[in-house]
Amino acid sequence: MSGLKKTFPYFLERELLQKCNISKDRFHKVRGNQWKGIYQTITENFADKTKTWKNGLHWANTNGYSPKSMKNLIGCYSVDYATWFHHLPQIAPEDDMVYFLIDRGNYWYEGEHFWIFESGILELTKVLSVLNESAFLDLGWLDYYIVSKKYKWIIGFNHHDVVSLVGKGLNPECFLEAKN
Repeated sequence: MSGLKKTFPYFLERELLQKCNISKDRFHKVRGNQWKGIYQTITENFADKTKTWKNGLHWANTNGYSPKSMKNLIGCYSVDYATWFHHLPQIAPEDDMVYFLIDRGNYWYEGEHFWIFESGILELTKVLSVLNESAFLDLGWLDYYIVSKKYKWIIGFNHHDVVSLVGKGLNPECFLEAKN
């Protein structure tokens, strides 16, 4: 792994804590010894492993999640990339802390690359606001996922400005109201 890949998540964490004025217990990079277990559990619950290509989480927010989790598809919604996340407290009202995965690309066979953070919902709205204002700190417009720490649901955002909601315990009302 290159030096940038190893150190950038720490830089990202430090910058976001400072710019958002939040504490490290409410937003932090997942420790290395936890990353693999969290990532594996997320992919086991939500990634589509039935196709011979584009398996994994990287394409889930575009091509669909696992057949099991798609039974709990709440919907896919066209959104304003710069504001939709302000509704997170209403979308996930029962959850306080979540996993936040930033998709750095690659196909599953090349080794998908995600940075995983643990965050409070309210703090994540601040983080996403800063990331959107700065083009993800000049990384470009990245796809990302927000996952219940109990793995009950997943929210995917892709670079086509579409949010997908899958699982139990999410409230899509804010998206439905926007259509009316």
